[in-house]
Amino acid sequence: MMKTRLLFLLTLSVVCSFAFGQKKFSKVTAADFATPKEAADSSVDAVYHYEIGETRFDTKPTGFVMLTYVKVRMQIVTEKGKDYANKSILYFNDPKGLTTKNEDISGIDAASYNLVDGKVVKTSMSSKYIFKEQTSDKYMRLKFSIPEVKVGSIIEYKYTVTSPRFADLPTWVFQHSEPVRYSYYSATIPEEFKYHVELRGSANMRSNKENTTLQVIWQGSAASMDATKYTFEGEDLGAFKNEKFIYCKDDYAQRVDFELRVIDLPLNDYKEYTNTWADVRKYLEKDCEYSSRLKIKNPYAEEMKSLDLEGKPASVKASRIFAFLKSKLKWDKTFELCPKNPLKAVKEGKGSNADLNFIYMAMLRDAGIASTPMLIRDRLNGRLPITYASIDKLNTFVVAFVDDGGALLFADCSADYGDINVLPDHLMAEGVLYDPNLTKTPNLGATRGEIYDLSEIRGNTTNTRINCVVSPNGQLNGQRINTHVGYNALAYKKAYQAEEDSLALTAKIEKNLECKLSTFRTKNVEGVGRAVEERIRFSKDAVVDGDRIYFNPLVFADEKTNHFTKPDRVLPVEFPAAQTTTITSVVTIPEGYAIEEMPKAETIQLPGYMAVVISSEMQGNNLVTKYQSVVDKTFIPVTEYAKLQEYWNKVLKVNSTMVCMKKM
Repeated sequence: MMKTRLLFLLTLSVVCSFAFGQKKFSKVTAADFATPKEAADSSVDAVYHYEIGETRFDTKPTGFVMLTYVKVRMQIVTEKGKDYANKSILYFNDPKGLTTKNEDISGIDAASYNLVDGKVVKTSMSSKYIFKEQTSDKYMRLKFSIPEVKVGSIIEYKYTVTSPRFADLPTWVFQHSEPVRYSYYSATIPEEFKYHVELRGSANMRSNKENTTLQVIWQGSAASMDATKYTFEGEDLGAFKNEKFIYCKDDYAQRVDFELRVIDLPLNDYKEYTNTWADVRKYLEKDCEYSSRLKIKNPYAEEMKSLDLEGKPASVKASRIFAFLKSKLKWDKTFELCPKNPLKAVKEGKGSNADLNFIYMAMLRDAGIASTPMLIRDRLNGRLPITYASIDKLNTFVVAFVDDGGALLFADCSADYGDINVLPDHLMAEGVLYDPNLTKTPNLGATRGEIYDLSEIRGNTTNTRINCVVSPNGQLNGQRINTHVGYNALAYKKAYQAEEDSLALTAKIEKNLECKLSTFRTKNVEGVGRAVEERIRFSKDAVVDGDRIYFNPLVFADEKTNHFTKPDRVLPVEFPAAQTTTITSVVTIPEGYAIEEMPKAETIQLPGYMAVVISSEMQGNNLVTKYQSVVDKTFIPVTEYAKLQEYWNKVLKVNSTMVCMKKM
């Protein structure tokens, strides 16, 4: 509660003063230019000597603001590291809105330090190196470039961000792609502003929470506010590098997140934000106008009559409507949670995924299909918080509807090669239904609480059929037919369209499969649709050793690359989608030959996550091999990494197995 009382008059400089953490830093000295010990790692381009930040609340005549002060000192190690002298800061600025709602950056001060003849030479940055540009309707970018930066230079900069956007109390990231010797952050928050506070990561950190007071000017009088000060401090934080099979590295870096829950100021200025997913839904209903936008009129009502939807299953109706809408509207390459104006997108012929999705839901409604947004956090931005509901962490939505059997199905109109349950991998993310009553069994299929993991959508398959003949001179000749469904079809189409022409694609296939193609045909590689087919006729050399011929019973291995060679790993492993690969190969053995030793049937498992099953048998003079690989769970925690390595090595061994065909 705020306590107004008489105080000595506080000057603005005192009110806005900042106190750093316990560790103090002196001016740059000659000793600071010694080659950093961290440079022994050739991947290090720069070293953070320190990164210090502090956020505190203050008042202005227009009300409360947040002040965030940042100060950084770095040493440049390589030519590439010189890029750290070019700083870019994105902040909210709506020229057409209320200026009191805009953020501002001030107090910019930067310099480079170089050691010249044993003396430290400082070059301060002048204002001519500072630039601003409006990047969108509501955001400005400030850039500055520190002069006289060389390999070995030390750079230092500081600035202050003033913000009235209390929901955007900054996330502080302690780990970066370069080593950090010292990182400190504190946030002093009045008790009238309540936040979820979540410290994430596994680095060794010191943290503290203490009661304190803030001295401010409130309604013309000096006042003391009860507050809480959060302090976080870390030292010798190693470089946080990216690894394969991860969508958002920064989501796992050491960091602290704040999400506004409640503002409770005097004079009954009380507002709840997001304590629960129900609160999130209320916010979207009001602030993003979801309630009214879910009632917009279908602009294609007349044209939909030609789609022959009467009596068709919900999934068929939804698929035809999806294809029709994609033929009418283009995606403008943006993703939104709160669209500007879906009907305006119809007039302009293009819009964000949210614009198109609201039109799609209006069309589904006219077809008798109930639908609702599935609110998601794009996988490229990380996973949803574990301990609390969040509006800040959501950044878009896909469409959810129920089929005739009661199962949830999904679509997103940004997907150029999409369809029902065919989403780009980055949108197969964690999400929450806007209308939880869409299904008769709420949360059925949810992975935790109300959260669904769309990467576990089923129906992503690749079915391969191979028929070939081994000739006595050691050559395999035959045909392979691949049928890709769901996400597998979308991925194939994207790869197909990315190639310059069919000749380039053919050459790529020949190199990958180590064979020669005589024919190459595809079906359904253009536009939307769940399935795509590829047919090839090939010739492939086996290994001839006297009267023995060796070949892979699969003909073409499913897996050939060992992705997990590092002895340990910092980050979890994220596969794109739950999927199933099935291969059936039929290899005809010529007269006078026999398989010397049949390959053994094997089952390889990473329990709870994935499995491979393979078996072979002779049917007449045909060697029939059946192989199936199943990915059930796409997220594998780092604690399972050693088991994943063991599993993958076994899978590679199975895929490289050779059989011997001997002349009798």
